[in-house]
Amino acid sequence: MILWKYLSEQMRKHPYKTVGEGDSTLTYEELIIYSEAFAKKLYGQKCCAIYCKSELAAAMALLGCFAAGVTAVPLSPRYGEAHCKKILDFVSPTCIITDTGGEFGICDISDSEYEEPDVYPALIMCTSGTTGTPKGVMLSEENIMTNVYGISEYFMLDSSDTILIARPLYHCAVLTGEFLCGLIKGANIKFYSEAFNPIEIVKIWREYAITAFAATPTLLSLVARFVRKGEKTPLRHIVVSGECMSEATGHEIAAAFPETDIYHVYGLTEACPRVAYMPPKHFAKNPDRVGIPLINVQLKIVSKGGGEVVETDERGILWVRGNNVMLGYYKNPPLTAKVIRDGWLCTGDIASIDAHGFLKIYGRSDDMIIRAGMNIYPQEIEAELKRDSRVKEVLAYGYTDKNGRTRIGLDICGDFTDTNEVHAFCCELLPQYQIPTEIHILDSLEKNGSGKIIRRKHNV
Repeated sequence: MILWKYLSEQMRKHPYKTVGEGDSTLTYEELIIYSEAFAKKLYGQKCCAIYCKSELAAAMALLGCFAAGVTAVPLSPRYGEAHCKKILDFVSPTCIITDTGGEFGICDISDSEYEEPDVYPALIMCTSGTTGTPKGVMLSEENIMTNVYGISEYFMLDSSDTILIARPLYHCAVLTGEFLCGLIKGANIKFYSEAFNPIEIVKIWREYAITAFAATPTLLSLVARFVRKGEKTPLRHIVVSGECMSEATGHEIAAAFPETDIYHVYGLTEACPRVAYMPPKHFAKNPDRVGIPLINVQLKIVSKGGGEVVETDERGILWVRGNNVMLGYYKNPPLTAKVIRDGWLCTGDIASIDAHGFLKIYGRSDDMIIRAGMNIYPQEIEAELKRDSRVKEVLAYGYTDKNGRTRIGLDICGDFTDTNEVHAFCCELLPQYQIPTEIHILDSLEKNGSGKIIRRKHNV
């Protein structure tokens, strides 16, 4: 339980700082006492899923697991019950910590089939696989501490700050880069667990004098529209992550927050997650680049075919190395061996490094769509839509619009009168973040010689 010792020691330096949500607030001192008391209730557990509507409750459960030395599996109701059930079925934890019904408690799972790994993971962070099957990223205490330290070395958050966390702790970037980093820096932490509402976000900034906020480019672009021109917000730090950002969007964000330090950062869950960051002083001139590696991370760009390190400004596959790289995938040694070689992690992202040493990410080398920080696989959308008997063929894909934002397109064949009808049933079957923004009704979809639908890159 080295991680809990480290976190609690740092928190004790700021006993009267607070963590809250709505009208509920705990001091760091109270949070430590509660976490250690709750840890005793977890005696005998090996793996606890955390399913809480309140992010404050999720945070308390998470720290309790750390204090108990029990593997935690964060879930998020915001992703929907079906998504969470997939993860529960896959990991099969020994219990679930939940605040369902307003009561915070532990529900034992008598028929758990959890397979305890050879090396204890503090976290199993689940992401969807290419066919919708979860991938369980196992992160050790060392992974977490390494990444928190690396982030804290460049992120100029301090005890005078108040950070608003508006995304679920299910995301590794939120858990490590916002919550845990906020704790060791002694910042006040405010959670917002409702659906994303840009007007409400700006209102909270003003009401609680929020000085730090993190979001995807898409969400920050939306919020920027509700900041009055020339208005001075209390924000001192903004962190942008979760999807590729265009120059235009970067300039839009910079213009809306001219007196704010903007950190454009990059990472992936398998790296716990932070890999690189753009120092704020360079952001305005390089808004589409994610900067330099963390102090304890190494990078290399390798050619897609030959595996040789590429030249400056040449594109290739990004590999990273450091003590933040995951233990491996839960119950999947073959996939672990495929992505980790000689300590190097293959990110699967297309990237380049310029003459200044600044990293740029162009997108995934596979079909995954990253939209508003959510990982979306086309096959998941297609499988859901095929549940409707009117659908004959369907192809989902990601594309970048003229403003550089990631969108979802849909080519569909079936018994539909118009695209409004298609959009209506998409709204019935899909969560909000998977609903397509561009719909085309076609007579048939292009196929290859074996009859498979051909997936192509799309742009509009």
